Amino acid sequence: MDEKELRELLQQRLHLELLCFKDSMLQQGKEDIFKASYRIEIYVNLYEILLVHTENLQAGTIRELLGLGFGILDHIYQGWMDREDSFYAELREYACYELEAIPKKADPDAGKEEKDGTESDQAA
Repeated sequence: MDEKELRELLQQRLHLELLCFKDSMLQQGKEDIFKASYRIEIYVNLYEILLVHTENLQAGTIRELLGLGFGILDHIYQGWMDREDSFYAELREYACYELEAIPKKADPDAGKEEKDGTESDQAA
């Protein structure tokens, strides 16, 4: 088998893995599907990334991947989940800052005092 045929087989395998994953998700209830939304998004993104990356793989690597006895997408997803992620910390920092800033944005005059130290007499 030449390299092009091997690459096509790997792409078909990845596609089948994604289809099987989608089918397993569709067997779930609505609430379980909603809970798995992050996993679903990652699987789809991984599939798209790997499909493009197969063009850069050598025939030997493709053969090894085709011979694996486990799902490639699932394996990479599990590895991704084990990684330390700064997303949550960054989101928390931003959200907490914005939570305190919202009232100031909603009422730009809130908290302002007149130059003499007394509050403004303006009606809301």
